[in-house]
Amino acid sequence: MANVAVHLQHLRQVLQVMRDNQLYANLKKCTFCAAEIPVLGSYVSENGIRADPEKIEAICAWPTPQDQKQLRQWLGLATYLHNYSKNFASTVRPLSQILKADATWS
Repeated sequence: MANVAVHLQHLRQVLQVMRDNQLYANLKKCTFCAAEIPVLGSYVSENGIRADPEKIEAICAWPTPQDQKQLRQWLGLATYLHNYSKNFASTVRPLSQILKADATWS
């Protein structure tokens, strides 16, 4: 119950600052008193930030790249969630090397 009271207090403060500065929010885009909210491809809650499960599923279900273009597409999606992967750069370094112009695809 205390968390709801604190949330409402913070909400009042934010709305007052917005009102004082003549800033307006689109209520259709607002989420209040939610345990978790989606923000820029991640989910934020009182427990922290986690990756969007749909994006993780998309990375896991991606078909094996057959050429450099497909590999670049997969790496783009995987890089979007790099903050959630330990040693991401060193893990994908061999794949990034394949994207170089002089690399041969086999």
